[in-house]
Amino acid sequence: MKAKKIFLILLVMFSLIIPFTLTPFALGDLQLADPDIEWGVKEGKTYTWVVKESNEILGFLPVKSKYEITITSIRSLLGGNATELNATITEYNSQTELTTTLLDNQTFIYFNSMANITTIYTLITEHGFFIPPDYVDGFALGLLDFYGSFFNPKDALTKYGIFTFFGYRSSTDLVYMWMFNKDWISDNVVIAFLEDDPENFQYWLVLKTDSGPTISFGNLFLISSGFAILSLIYIYKKKLEEKF
Repeated sequence: MKAKKIFLILLVMFSLIIPFTLTPFALGDLQLADPDIEWGVKEGKTYTWVVKESNEILGFLPVKSKYEITITSIRSLLGGNATELNATITEYNSQTELTTTLLDNQTFIYFNSMANITTIYTLITEHGFFIPPDYVDGFALGLLDFYGSFFNPKDALTKYGIFTFFGYRSSTDLVYMWMFNKDWISDNVVIAFLEDDPENFQYWLVLKTDSGPTISFGNLFLISSGFAILSLIYIYKKKLEEKF
């Protein structure tokens, strides 16, 4: 009977993953960081994320707050085998109407493509970030190491078709998720309780475009399905722990 339940769980997981593997996407026009490593962001451009849903009791910014990241420079290092993205990051609180500078023309992201080392200016949990399109897997490995002491289990960080990072923090029972668009910019940041309704977000941040926040049915479907997959993985792991 236990074997049958495990089989059913794996079958559901498989059926959820298949649509993502068939999801097509194309890279947009990219600006060279230098001849070796490219980014999907441009120097001098400001990227804005707006808070759409928030549980302020958990310490998240209120709705309509926002984060702005201005790319000040993109540098090539180690003969083109590494890259450094410098930025100014501000946090605006819609209730207090105060703006706080989190980073002032300093290193936001560093990536070494030879050693798969990824570092971010801090352990970010409430705003988006960027990935070099040609080094997604190596960047992901570095990010797993960087976040390894924060998330448990760290193999909850993964991808399904369109790139998505997951992380589960056992101390709070919260799941963190960053979704990325075709330019490898995280256009949705979602935090929810692991065993809660997948669409009952404790915190939801979306990337703002010229026409407004980027919210699509496809993204919502991916978010819901992603949490469903992660929940099944968690249930399956708990069953194995109980068995042994």
